[in-house]
Amino acid sequence: MKVIGLIDRGLTVLVTSLLVCSFTFMLGLAVAQVLLREIIHATIPWGDLASRHLVIWVGFFGAYLASQGGRHFHVGFLTRLLGPRSGPWVHAIADLFAAVICAFLVAAGWIFVTVGLDPNAVLFLGIRQTTAAMIVPVGFGLMALQFIIKTIQSLEKAIHGRPPGEPE
Repeated sequence: MKVIGLIDRGLTVLVTSLLVCSFTFMLGLAVAQVLLREIIHATIPWGDLASRHLVIWVGFFGAYLASQGGRHFHVGFLTRLLGPRSGPWVHAIADLFAAVICAFLVAAGWIFVTVGLDPNAVLFLGIRQTTAAMIVPVGFGLMALQFIIKTIQSLEKAIHGRPPGEPE
């Protein structure tokens, strides 16, 4: 279980770093666009398009971090209804269900990127449309992985009656 915790922490650090970089660049680009419009009545030609795509990237990174921290949308009434002993089992089933849904969305996102977009279309600065859209399957894949990790942790808590990593 230490390996699971290590993978979880590593992914969290990576995604947090990507979120901070993406958000900082997006915010800087938006501020630059506003200042350029006001001061010299010009803009960065690709600035608005880049900002729109970065919003999607930031959203997926934020969704991963929300699911990692347990701050995602979930149905908590079942745990209260069934009692505290059933909580880890309910969480495991719900997280497994969420992982399966995310896996289906990975497949749909992959089809969107490979079939629905022109592979030769360039958005800006030589960045292809398919490259910018890869966040859809990758983001859902990260969330599926996170929900699998949560499922394993909940199962260990349910079986052993203690949180993962806690000494016996």
